[in-house]
Amino acid sequence: MVNKDLNFFTDETLVQMAQEGSRTAEEYLIEKYKEIAKEKAKIYYIAGGDNEDVIQEGMIGVFKAIKSYDDGKGASFKTFAEVCINRQIINAIKNA
Repeated sequence: MVNKDLNFFTDETLVQMAQEGSRTAEEYLIEKYKEIAKEKAKIYYIAGGDNEDVIQEGMIGVFKAIKSYDDGKGASFKTFAEVCINRQIINAIKNA
């Protein structure tokens, strides 16, 4: 179960915490952005796969976003995560 006390932090702060090794912050963000990955997955299809495969690719995008987000670039984490989710799903579709 994810710690509800993390609701009080911004996503950017949680990402920083996750990048510094907080597994709890990372799990919280993954759970929070799972719904966005599911929504994005509804509009894509991977040949030979099912909707769960597309969702998994979206979740890989969330994980990559957490690992590579740079607050100094000017984008919010949510915007960056959405781009990473889309990119990961599209790359999976191209590779299928």
